[in-house]
Amino acid sequence: MNWKKILPFVASVLVIIALVWWAGTEGVLRVLGRTNVYYLLIAVLMYFGGIVTWAMRWHVIIKGLGIEVRFRDTLAALFIGVLFNNLTPGARGGGEAFRVYYLVKRSKGSYGQLFATVTADRILDLIPVMTMLLMAAVYVYSLGFTGLFAVILFLTLMLAGLTGLTTLIITSERRVRRILYMIFNLLARLIPSRIKKHEEKFNCLVDTNIPHFTEGLRVVVRDRKTFILSTFYSFLTWIFVVLRNYLVFLSLGYKIGLLAVVTVQMIATTVGIISVIPGGAGIIEAVTSGVYVALGVTREMAVTSSILDRMISFWLPLVLGAIIVTHLGLKPKES
Repeated sequence: MNWKKILPFVASVLVIIALVWWAGTEGVLRVLGRTNVYYLLIAVLMYFGGIVTWAMRWHVIIKGLGIEVRFRDTLAALFIGVLFNNLTPGARGGGEAFRVYYLVKRSKGSYGQLFATVTADRILDLIPVMTMLLMAAVYVYSLGFTGLFAVILFLTLMLAGLTGLTTLIITSERRVRRILYMIFNLLARLIPSRIKKHEEKFNCLVDTNIPHFTEGLRVVVRDRKTFILSTFYSFLTWIFVVLRNYLVFLSLGYKIGLLAVVTVQMIATTVGIISVIPGGAGIIEAVTSGVYVALGVTREMAVTSSILDRMISFWLPLVLGAIIVTHLGLKPKES
């Protein structure tokens, strides 16, 4: 057993146990005892609604590059990507390579083209996030929470800066090549025995796919229909996310404002992006619980709702992604 891989998840379980103790075990159990299963099932449906609209957004971008692929393959690739994003730390980017690999084997698109679609998908995802972060900033400022307002403003500026820097790099073929060779050379110095033997293959992949990547991004940006439709699906996806969390509260018999949910979800999303813990497991629950309490929600309600929401948005996708990988695998489709 590889303890290094499971240690973050063990730590996340310990964090959740600590949260339950902080909120009061009896109080959490009492809140869980009055859960309305009907509302909770609708919250689960909201999760799937968000996944489907996310897949529709990505599918529109893929179609915008003229790549023919079945929607069910796009959806399966997305679930696989979510699975590996939740297993790898930082920026939720560990699953993107698996998304690309899965669809390359099921379409005529190149690695460079499909990486361009994934990159565009991630950038378009930030448009509603930034919008909702600004809404959250106005909301908490109107309530007089200046400390929380400063945190949200900092997160917004940080995301804007990272997005701008990333866009500056990826839109230039020369810069992308330079970054990739810097990474390769760094790895070659750290683990030369494993990296050096792949140098020729790496050079070939870069020369073949980087032009496809940068040209693919340009096509997506210039295609107004693709941009508008995918942005629409992006906002729709985040509406489903907010409604999911809102319905979790309703299932626990607690009425909360939608703007409060937006505020917490956007802070948690940003923390998840920069988290070094795979999928932000444990950290997200702690952050959401703490911010809800700061907004006036009781400890037991904040912790219970955070855990239930994460069971839907984190642990359920782990199971579904594992099932898809087990049954469909990452092998090429049989003709």
